[in-house]
Amino acid sequence: MTENERIFWNRVLELAQSQLKQATFDFFVSDAKLIKVEQNQATILIDDMKKLFWEKNLQPVLLTAGFEVFNTELLITYVFEEDQAEKGDSSAPQSQKSPVLETLPSVHPDLNPKYSFDNFVIGDENRWAFTASTAVADLPGSAYNPLFIYGGPGLGKTHLLNAIGNAVLAENPQARIKYISAENFINEFVVHIRLQNMDELKQKFRSLDLLLIDDIQSLAKKSLAATQEEFFNTFNALHDNNKQIVLTSDRTPDDLNDLEQRLVTRFKWGLTVNITPPDFETRVAILNNKIQEYNYQFLPETIEYLAGQFDSNVRDLEGALKDISLVANFKNLDLITVEVAAEAIRARKQDSNPKMTIIPIEKIQKEVSKFYGVTVKEIQSTKRNQDIVLARQVAMYLARELTDNSLPKIGKEFGGRDHSTVLHAYNKIKNMLEQDDSLRIEMDTIKNKIK
Repeated sequence: MTENERIFWNRVLELAQSQLKQATFDFFVSDAKLIKVEQNQATILIDDMKKLFWEKNLQPVLLTAGFEVFNTELLITYVFEEDQAEKGDSSAPQSQKSPVLETLPSVHPDLNPKYSFDNFVIGDENRWAFTASTAVADLPGSAYNPLFIYGGPGLGKTHLLNAIGNAVLAENPQARIKYISAENFINEFVVHIRLQNMDELKQKFRSLDLLLIDDIQSLAKKSLAATQEEFFNTFNALHDNNKQIVLTSDRTPDDLNDLEQRLVTRFKWGLTVNITPPDFETRVAILNNKIQEYNYQFLPETIEYLAGQFDSNVRDLEGALKDISLVANFKNLDLITVEVAAEAIRARKQDSNPKMTIIPIEKIQKEVSKFYGVTVKEIQSTKRNQDIVLARQVAMYLARELTDNSLPKIGKEFGGRDHSTVLHAYNKIKNMLEQDDSLRIEMDTIKNKIK
């Protein structure tokens, strides 16, 4: 890269960052690269899905930087990662939003106002989905259309859907926005068919600026072919007019087996992002955020205890806080200790994953050490001999499986180790048990001795 090319590209990034929100810049601009500037033409490497965004929003930035450095208007060529070049037309007219006609049927957004980007707790497991959602809310219809978010229940997909809608509505109160579950879309379709009023349904959904569909897998499970046909036509109408579509699902588009292939293909046109269960640190952050809604004081060790008990989804954490609230109200408590929390969530834990709460960690350590021929002191030590490490990790796994103790408390009983060490040991043994029949037999033997 020549000196002038370097100055030009740094100026492009500087101007773009000053004009865009940080999340939008990170999402659309930060990974672009300047290939060369030659004969008044700049060649830029970008993701092919970002071309529309660059053409609509960064043309003035490129022109300004071009005049400042090269004293001329640069033509822009975009090269994609697939090594297919496509010329950007700097003279192409900007698409204009069609005015909303007064004859269109009214639409209620049905958004939950409590869900926003500000109160969404970000962790490594949802960071990409959060960044994509904020970028889409900033410039709906510009790129990544549709945005497809998938993951298990209770991980924040509905939160992000509503946050997108609320952000767009705050920026443009006149925007036609609809949040709806796929099941309710099916119900509306059936009602309009029965009333012989399909034109109203078509006008309502095909005139939207932003369509937010939750649990799209229900469309595959429960809908008739006619419903999928109507959704297909609605999708096409919105997409063709650069109107934003955001979908959530409990699985990837390719795993929507009962859905027409042409819909699956369209769901993959934009960006597909995954949300996985929150790690320990994220669960602690979620709990610290949620307890602001309650008039009780939670000790730090109580939060860590709860974070160690529920690791599958956010709903379990929210449910645990509601259980604690009931107990605290009944007993007129202001301070929530580990003991109070353990009492409150016992029934919930037994329903989801029964655990023995009366087994001391010392007994687990003793039985594991006897089985593997090591001492309890060695298990608690920092020795890294293979047999000691295995015994230590098995003991940590069983302490997590068979007791109510939090990860920090378990770590303390194993020589003052950090909770992340306990979690690593638990996950490692859990994965080994899925593949190692001998270890499963050993584990059953040890459990029988402990019980």
